[in-house]
Amino acid sequence: MKIAIFSDFHFSSPEDLELLATLKRQIINEDVDLILYAGDYIGSHSLYSTTTRDTVVKSLAALAYPKPAFAVLGNHDNWDSHEAWMRAFENSAIELIENRVARIKLSDRDVCIRGLGDLYSNHWEYVSVPSDCEQIITLTHDPTGLLTQSGDIETISFAGHTHCGQIAFPFIGAPFVPTRAPNDMHCGQFKRGKSGVISGGFGTSIIPLRFGPSTKPGWELVLINSGG
Repeated sequence: MKIAIFSDFHFSSPEDLELLATLKRQIINEDVDLILYAGDYIGSHSLYSTTTRDTVVKSLAALAYPKPAFAVLGNHDNWDSHEAWMRAFENSAIELIENRVARIKLSDRDVCIRGLGDLYSNHWEYVSVPSDCEQIITLTHDPTGLLTQSGDIETISFAGHTHCGQIAFPFIGAPFVPTRAPNDMHCGQFKRGKSGVISGGFGTSIIPLRFGPSTKPGWELVLINSGG
């Protein structure tokens, strides 16, 4: 099962949406089975002078089509307007899974996708892990929301939010990462009982710059084998 993880677009102008045409060619070439969006679709409110939230969501749905797609919201979406983004997703081909579980069949397996609201912006609620699925995946925005009290994760898990530090220096790393998650959950693949991936995403926040090791914008291609 191939999964594409997209996070932190931070769209700020209509031109930013042009990136999706390139991404469409890439996911067609990789023949992915499932698309997951980990939040932070809005960057600057200047986007709304010409582009609506509905247009952004429809563009993301076109990127995923005809593959199944699921999404959660990020802190910037919630600070912008949690309710307005919820409405934008309501009639979309993308299923918004804020604090609930969606069920689909992929590669002849029953798959449950557990969506957790963003902890960083106080929209997180605990959702129990289903016991009757062959494969369980958890999606959220801030990776801190993936952790149990013991510091592990309960399922294969994906998040974004960190931008992999956005600005990082050799040997020193990133001086600031906006999460309480431990260092191994700031960027890329990690393992805490189960395996997970933190996407560095595409956009920027506060400072319009990405610099340093591992901060190059991009998306994640994840292969889950038959053993999970």
